[in-house]
Amino acid sequence: MNIRTFAGFVCLFAPFGLQAASIPGSIQGSIKDSSGAAVPHARVGLYSPVGLQAESASDSSGAFRFAAAPPDANHLVITAEGFATTQVALPAPGPLSIELHIAPVSDSVRVIGSTIDLNGSGDLNGSGSEQASSVSVITGEEIRERNEAQAADLLRILPGVFMAQQGPRGGVTTMSIRGGDSNYTLVEIDGAPVNSFFYGGLFDFAQVITDDLAEIDVVRGAQSALYGPYANGGVVNFVTRQGDTAPAFDLIAEGGSLAENRVALTGSATVAGFGVAASLSRISANGEVPNADWRDDNVMLHINRNWGVQSFSAGGVFSNSEVGDPGPYGSDPADLYAGIDLISRDKDNNSEYNFHYQIDLKPRLRAELFGDFFLGNDYYASPYGNSFNKDIHGQSEARVVGSLTPWWTMSGGFVWGREEIENTYVTDVNFNVFPLRRDEEGIYWENRFQFHNLYIQAGVRGDIFNTALIPSDPGAGTPQIPAHTDSRVDPKIAAGYLFRTGTRIHASFGTGIRPPGGEDLAFTDNPNLKPERTTSVDAGVSQKLLDGKLVLEGAFFDNRYSDLIVSLGGNLSDLSAFQTDNLANARSRGLETSARLHPLRWVTFIGNYTYLDTAVLALNHTGIAQEYYTVGQQLPRRPPQSGSFRLALAKGRVSGDVVGYMRGKDLDVEPNYGASEGFYTNPGYVNLGVNLNIAIRKDFTVYGALRNALDQHYEEIFGYPSQRLNFVSGLKWSFRGRDF
Repeated sequence: MNIRTFAGFVCLFAPFGLQAASIPGSIQGSIKDSSGAAVPHARVGLYSPVGLQAESASDSSGAFRFAAAPPDANHLVITAEGFATTQVALPAPGPLSIELHIAPVSDSVRVIGSTIDLNGSGDLNGSGSEQASSVSVITGEEIRERNEAQAADLLRILPGVFMAQQGPRGGVTTMSIRGGDSNYTLVEIDGAPVNSFFYGGLFDFAQVITDDLAEIDVVRGAQSALYGPYANGGVVNFVTRQGDTAPAFDLIAEGGSLAENRVALTGSATVAGFGVAASLSRISANGEVPNADWRDDNVMLHINRNWGVQSFSAGGVFSNSEVGDPGPYGSDPADLYAGIDLISRDKDNNSEYNFHYQIDLKPRLRAELFGDFFLGNDYYASPYGNSFNKDIHGQSEARVVGSLTPWWTMSGGFVWGREEIENTYVTDVNFNVFPLRRDEEGIYWENRFQFHNLYIQAGVRGDIFNTALIPSDPGAGTPQIPAHTDSRVDPKIAAGYLFRTGTRIHASFGTGIRPPGGEDLAFTDNPNLKPERTTSVDAGVSQKLLDGKLVLEGAFFDNRYSDLIVSLGGNLSDLSAFQTDNLANARSRGLETSARLHPLRWVTFIGNYTYLDTAVLALNHTGIAQEYYTVGQQLPRRPPQSGSFRLALAKGRVSGDVVGYMRGKDLDVEPNYGASEGFYTNPGYVNLGVNLNIAIRKDFTVYGALRNALDQHYEEIFGYPSQRLNFVSGLKWSFRGRDF
């Protein structure tokens, strides 16, 4: 990153001044509900006019504390599962006593879908009410209560989200948001992108374990104006735990069907002024057929430090996994089944590291620096020989945020990134593996306006992609492609309005881009492949009823996908001079609805339903579709109807939930050889899970869970059966703050 660029952004906001401030005293208090009972695990965010300064959490007695707060801190934002987000103005005399009111909402003290922290200035409805985009938050409390080891099983019940798991646990699991492709979701860990360059943005969600997570944030709709490449359909950010003033310690030990075993140790505390969080976990299981076993080891470390108007955090996650690939052993409509594959196995070593530094140069001016690095090593054994893929991604970013007026905040930033792959099948003229590389430079500008209860977000981002020379590959029959440059500009505008009656309306428009992946670049003779594009609009309304204990929501969305990269062999070869080109088009549109009811502290119900209409559109300037498809055909693995619910109960020492999700019939491909062998109807399914926690004492819990409790035989991906009825049971030791 060019230091002159960063200096230029600071100078843009120079009228705000550059002097720093000193450290005042601590902020502390307690959080209770309307009955006077303590609310543990509540997240507390400390805010200044330009955004979030620091985070803490309440201990088992509801107490929280910030050891030192900068003088420009002007309010707190408190969120907790099952309670309305609450704000408290600062300064306040003496220890704070904060009362939370029951509400069926999940909110975050962190920024979601914006480069500017939502601070609720002038509004007491929380950051969620300021959102103009469609967002969902899975809180740390829900993660702990549901006892799911894999994040994919938490994401399944979100509206507009479709997970596709290739067979048993540990099998490749992908996500589609609102009908977008499986590589149209930008995935981040603590804000650092971890998508695969070789597979053009694909991400395997089976490798994300929940033990080290503090929160999962999901933004739906095209977001490249803020997040850059791969954010065509939406963004998922996995937020790991960080050190709090109150120490915390969690130990999980469980076992279950098919030799499933899980052990996880996670802790956080403040040591010598530094917040420290660490996690160590292992999970393993067998499948229902040979060569379907799975193992995943994870390590996480995060440190953070706040001093005065400055803060610094750094973290890393390492994952080592191995899973068998028995192939499709379920539905075989074309009679092509060759038996269980006893050889194919996938081994992955993935690591992600990141840092963030920020300084409030003035109460209305903040400067930030970010850096991250991702390394993915994938080794695959098959009957046809062994292969490997090495994905590398590094990125640095500089950002300046300025609060120009009480109603206008803007940010500007510069991003430099590099993606690189090495792959067994990507070779040069001498059949030697070489690094295929692409650099990216991005510059963005975002504005947020607030006029009473009207919130407007407007931003734009420009990206320049510099692809290095790609040597010819005689094995693949591709020519040398010289170094080349491409650029794209993505806008976004969104607005939301909150009525005093509890009605909130919102609408947004944005675009997204997916630049050609390493595989696209390595096996083409086209030097001018462009990024695939998404144009996305949505509009929604929510209504609070029963004093805020019931929230009804609905959102309409319409996505148009263009410049899709398509192979042009056979009768399509006369459409372009190249083997692949940006000629395909598709669309998806639909409706998301949800109802969230929280009448009592111990009862919560959430229900979602999504209707989806997708279609393959004609290739550019023709009346025909890409090979194997027909114009108007439904996009594969996008169910027109889907839904989910969660009923959670917690009374005294007993808590639990019933979770169900359904998918109507959808179109899928022949499981052995894909679309070339035809399309088939996947009949869909209903899945029900039951989870129960019994607290023997406040720091010791016994739990058990039934998965696929109805013992349904179904295939999330056609030809790959999901597991039948199975169970896990385990023990949890959890200590918070004064429990030590």
